[in-house]
Amino acid sequence: MGAKRVVPLDEVRRLVADYMASEGCSCCRSIDKHRENTEALGKLLKVKPYSDGSGFNFAPFRTPEKP
Repeated sequence: MGAKRVVPLDEVRRLVADYMASEGCSCCRSIDKHRENTEALGKLLKVKPYSDGSGFNFAPFRTPEKP
């Protein structure tokens, strides 16, 4: 196992803020920016991409839903 990488919190905050802004509502959503921001977060947080190249699988990291 390799050395742990320290990710600056400011970088995480910026990427999450960019991602949230790209979500937008239906009239101001930016699909291209959303894709770019998802990729940036996925790479920074070392999230595995889907095998079909359609994005990054963040699902394993979600907060579990209560029954």
